[in-house]
Amino acid sequence: MDFIKKHYEKLVLGVVLLAVAGVAIYLVLSVSQVKADLQTALEQAAGAKQKSLQPINLVTNEMELARVVKHVPVVLGDPDHYTFNPVTWARAANGRIEPTRGRADMGAAGLAYVESHDLYLEIGFSAVAGTPETPRYQFSIRRDYEKTPKLRTPIVESVAVGAESKDQIFKLLEVKGPKEDPTDFICELVSTREQFTISKTKTFRKTQGYSADLRYEANKQSFNTKRVGDSLNLSGAVYKIVAIEKDELVVSAPNSVRTTVLRASAQ
Repeated sequence: MDFIKKHYEKLVLGVVLLAVAGVAIYLVLSVSQVKADLQTALEQAAGAKQKSLQPINLVTNEMELARVVKHVPVVLGDPDHYTFNPVTWARAANGRIEPTRGRADMGAAGLAYVESHDLYLEIGFSAVAGTPETPRYQFSIRRDYEKTPKLRTPIVESVAVGAESKDQIFKLLEVKGPKEDPTDFICELVSTREQFTISKTKTFRKTQGYSADLRYEANKQSFNTKRVGDSLNLSGAVYKIVAIEKDELVVSAPNSVRTTVLRASAQ
């Protein structure tokens, strides 16, 4: 017993070392056996008859591909597309609140662009003013395109050679003929630097915009000489004209999000 007590740790270490050595020998023998088994399996697989690959069933994939390829148009302007055409709810004759569906000829879609009218800037010679030494020349000016009706009234302005008109519409560059009785006036538009000639019998006229005649058959209404910024009451909804060209007109919906382009039907 005294020997075991004195050499207990050595005995335990010896047992552990023997166990480790046994495991190591086992692993070496196992690795060799596994290599041999793998080699045998590889040789059998190489010599065995290969099975043919079976085609994969792609029926469902082809169906999904056909759905993707097929074009389905999205009509955002359709009356039943409520995202961009919300339904209006109104009180019916029976007193109930019910959804109302507009007809195809109601709203901006029911407007017809009948005719356009040119809005001119017109400048003509009126008279000679001032003194013989420093003459000034009077011109009549008419501006149909102005938004304010007061500014559309014809006015007469006196302009000296080399000076601009009071409202800076045009500049008088040169006078031909005698100062007291000129024959022609060479002028220039201040905004565009466009030059033009005026005489006693020849006025200058330039289109600066358009007004429009419209027809709304849903209510048998005519809107004549409407301008940009004017409002139109169409079946209870107020629309606004945002642009007018000779061949087309643009109307904005009450929510100012959607616009409608109308083509001229007659000129």
